[in-house]
Amino acid sequence: MLLAAAAGILSVFLLAGLFLRLMNYELRKDEQLYVPPARLLDNQSLYQDFFYNHTPGSAWWFHGVRQLLGSDYLLFDGRVGVLLAWLVFAAAIGAFAYAATRSAWIAWSIAVLSLVNELFLTQAGMSATNNFLPLPFAFIGFGLFIVAVTSKTPLPWLAMTSGFFLSLAVVFKLSAVAFILPAAMGAFLFPRHFCIRERLWRVALPLAGGGLIGGLPILYFLVTDRARFLAHVVGYHLGPHAQYFQDGRAPDEDAVTTLSGKLALAHELWLGGTIAVGLAALAMVVGIWASDEGNREQPRAAQRGVALLVAGAFCVSAGFSLIPTPSFPQYFAPPLIFLPLGLIVLVAGLSPAGREQAKVALIAASVIVIAAQAPRLLQHVGKIMSPERWAVTRVHASGGDIARQLAAARLTGKVATLAPVYPLEGGVPVYPELATGPFAFRTADRTAPDLASFYQMVSAAGVADLFDADPPAAFLLGFEPELEKPLLDYATARGYRPVADFQIRDRYGTAQLYVRPAG
Repeated sequence: MLLAAAAGILSVFLLAGLFLRLMNYELRKDEQLYVPPARLLDNQSLYQDFFYNHTPGSAWWFHGVRQLLGSDYLLFDGRVGVLLAWLVFAAAIGAFAYAATRSAWIAWSIAVLSLVNELFLTQAGMSATNNFLPLPFAFIGFGLFIVAVTSKTPLPWLAMTSGFFLSLAVVFKLSAVAFILPAAMGAFLFPRHFCIRERLWRVALPLAGGGLIGGLPILYFLVTDRARFLAHVVGYHLGPHAQYFQDGRAPDEDAVTTLSGKLALAHELWLGGTIAVGLAALAMVVGIWASDEGNREQPRAAQRGVALLVAGAFCVSAGFSLIPTPSFPQYFAPPLIFLPLGLIVLVAGLSPAGREQAKVALIAASVIVIAAQAPRLLQHVGKIMSPERWAVTRVHASGGDIARQLAAARLTGKVATLAPVYPLEGGVPVYPELATGPFAFRTADRTAPDLASFYQMVSAAGVADLFDADPPAAFLLGFEPELEKPLLDYATARGYRPVADFQIRDRYGTAQLYVRPAG
């Protein structure tokens, strides 16, 4: 009873710490791309009306959360969207682990070991982007696939549901296709005691059918506007985006562009910190599994086959993590879904005595992980009763200040900025060409004309024509002085004046508001 109470208290602590960290994690540059669609989709279309270089899932997710909450706190809405993904992930791990082991302690420990780590508690899992959103759906999809192929009689509806969730992960992020490939190969190899024809009809075809249903949002764009969709989601990343970083244009973003650098980053992220504790726990469970001589629920060969499937899927996902150039830490998060899957598969095959040994090891490891991450989870506890001090609230307040400054000056029109989240938080419109941050603007001069024709985009040389045709009510500048220089030059030449005693500070610098002169 005492242990159960302790687990309950720790769970509340983890949930509260997670919520406070999400609400107080400083606004990231990537969120200037992902957060604006929460408002823009009220009356605009993805890809056609503004630049968006990813599959549509995250844009629709954040917009849907905003509609559900009825909120105009855009960053808050986005972070709540990420929190929902955390809750789905934790619940899914717990449900699969408990179903396989019938132990609440093992389920709780595997969830803690899998989720409480440096990678998830920093940008990958704290910012309102698409980095964390695919993971719970990929985990559910692959978990259901394992259940489908380990059943005594393969269940086609489970395989279909698995395919649905695996494709749904791709709707959030294209790189999640890495989870589909090992499942597709496994569908022709498992269950081992079935012939290839039975695997085809009971596993492979239902998996493909579910995948088609889950992938309908992508199929819609491929059918209705394929060239534009591929230009945004594929062409941008392979062309101007990669070239921008290879040219060394963003030294402050810690981008990794070489294979050796990616391998070093992967080593640091996957074998360091509390992830190493989770891997150590996995190694202990492997040792218990290898030496366990008690009665097992599954034959040893079947257990080994499923364990190898999970290990192979991890290798495929890890290989995909090394492909993107440039590379960032958040790109190395997807393979971590195989830590809980591996633990669940191994513990499920243990005898009752072996499970007791594994339970002790997993509980001990989870306590170490919580202790190690406590400073991060406790960092903002002092703000729990002061929501006005939360980062999401301060960003919204800055947007409200912009709106009030324009109203006081009796100005109407758009705000020109590479940080559109701020004016959008205040309900102030922005230019479609700059509506999703600096990403299209900074690569415009290295984007081929045929590719650029699909984007709502303006180059440094084209800003004067854009603003002459539709003069901005104001400029918000200062976060990226070098990149913003053409905008500042235009504002200075046209007599825009900085608002006295008005500044917005974030981790990228201090921005000023320049308002249009009277007349």
